[in-house]
Amino acid sequence: MKFLGLDIGAGSIKAGIVDEFGFVEDESIKITHSRMENSDFQEALKTIITPYLSKYELSGIGLGSPGPIDIANGIIFSSANLPKVDKFQIKRILNDFTKMEIEFNNDANCASLGEYYFGEGKGSSNLFVFTLGTGLGGGWVWNGKLFNGFEGNGMEVGHTTIIRGGALCGCGNLGCAESYFSSKGLLARYKDASLSSLPTVKDFFEQVRIGDENAKEILNFGVEVLAEATRNIVNLLNVDTVVYVGGLSQSWDLFGDNLEKSIRAKVFPVLRDRLQIKKGKNQAILGAVSLILEKRNHG
Repeated sequence: MKFLGLDIGAGSIKAGIVDEFGFVEDESIKITHSRMENSDFQEALKTIITPYLSKYELSGIGLGSPGPIDIANGIIFSSANLPKVDKFQIKRILNDFTKMEIEFNNDANCASLGEYYFGEGKGSSNLFVFTLGTGLGGGWVWNGKLFNGFEGNGMEVGHTTIIRGGALCGCGNLGCAESYFSSKGLLARYKDASLSSLPTVKDFFEQVRIGDENAKEILNFGVEVLAEATRNIVNLLNVDTVVYVGGLSQSWDLFGDNLEKSIRAKVFPVLRDRLQIKKGKNQAILGAVSLILEKRNHG
């Protein structure tokens, strides 16, 4: 069986063919931009999907998108990355275009299912996945079933308050975890401390590597914030496995060991020994296709 996975990211739409064993082939990418309106976005989706429809006999299409979304009605609302794409009825539009059922969900939820079916969360009965990217997201899979919350907007762990009265978050509140451990958060905290801007989070981690004291201090504090957010999840949900995926995980060597030590020092002792902490495989297209597998397994 062949499935088509689609991932709507910060500045692109990625697509790829996935089989039932998680082998990914024939990947492609379509760049998006903040000036796109609904009609432009629809055309971009059709452009990247069309070659696959003629080349493969597909058994389903899975799609992951950043929030805010409405999974029940298949709608994408305006976001920071695509501010002019609003109330976009993606499931109906793609169903009409492909004549296939479309499985659709939040990108962090997709990442969680991807790790459950094909990645480091395989075999876990109680899994939580943190997505470390432009923002900080999360997803929970319990006994193979994804927790969606209301219309796919559950488990927004990045918007839980860790530092009371702390830094302003993009959501409008103060002290959210995302304000301290995400691409946006790390770069903003570096600018606060150094009064200078870095173009990308890759540059931030390079500053850490060369010994920039501001960058090192900000990363260390961010790790403690992420550890507190993880502690909250572990103590609340009693998960047996926590996996971290996303662009920031590429710099795992700079913070992974400290993160794990801090988490293990903070969680309830009864949960500590059973807890597995891992860096994930980070494949968004696999996550999108996992939506199809979950639908078949759980309805």
